[in-house]
Amino acid sequence: MSICSGKWRSFGVVKVFVCIITLCGSPCAYPQAGPTPLPIPAATDKLGRYDAAAVAEVLAHLKVVGTAPWTGMQGTGTITYGSDQNSYSATLTIVGSSRSRLDIQTATGSISTRINSRLGNIQHPDGKSFPLAPEIAASGIVQFELPRLADLQTRSSVLDHGVTVIDGMNLHRVTIEQPLTPKKNIATDLYFDPETHLLVKTANAIRPDGSQSELLRVVTYGDYRAVDGVMVPFLYRQVLDGQKQWTIQFSEVQLNPNLQSNYFEF
Repeated sequence: MSICSGKWRSFGVVKVFVCIITLCGSPCAYPQAGPTPLPIPAATDKLGRYDAAAVAEVLAHLKVVGTAPWTGMQGTGTITYGSDQNSYSATLTIVGSSRSRLDIQTATGSISTRINSRLGNIQHPDGKSFPLAPEIAASGIVQFELPRLADLQTRSSVLDHGVTVIDGMNLHRVTIEQPLTPKKNIATDLYFDPETHLLVKTANAIRPDGSQSELLRVVTYGDYRAVDGVMVPFLYRQVLDGQKQWTIQFSEVQLNPNLQSNYFEF
């Protein structure tokens, strides 16, 4: 049974849309046993706190992956869903801190998710488009670039939670909190390998419009490769509320792509 049917339908239309959105409009994935549960990040709604151990981890990470200012990337490869053995061509583009786009070619046509700041939409092969909730749009499609953003120095908090064991690995948990609105912040947990200082996981809470419950989204990163002197993950795996959703494997990554001004709009 796909997660877009059965028990998911019992939560109502809103969560069905979240299922569609977080899968980037994909064919439905299939429930599988997930990894060790992670805590749901919670925003304090206070900015300007910089814990020394957390800042040191972020700086060590930047030294490993490259300290050049982050502007953006475009990766091409394939995406698979849950236990589905079929793969689909995919292109993921990220520019700056607030614009991202994922295009998937399926047997029935192209599916496109486009995000520009707190505004986002997903378009299906039939041309129908669905808006993303502002919190979902603001958190982007993946979050590996978050430590590389210059505005972390002035418009955020960087909080330390020490080293914890996740799936048998020692990982250093750091929370980055940023403004979502003038009165509300958004928190993302980052889990670093304390030995290599590479980012292994990110986690954030998704609250659909009109819903009182939160879904925990976890993205795992791997297969880091050097691209023009910058280390970039070529492998991405997303788990939503403990269920495996999708895996993206890049074959090629281009930094600082030259894009049209309306590339992130429909």
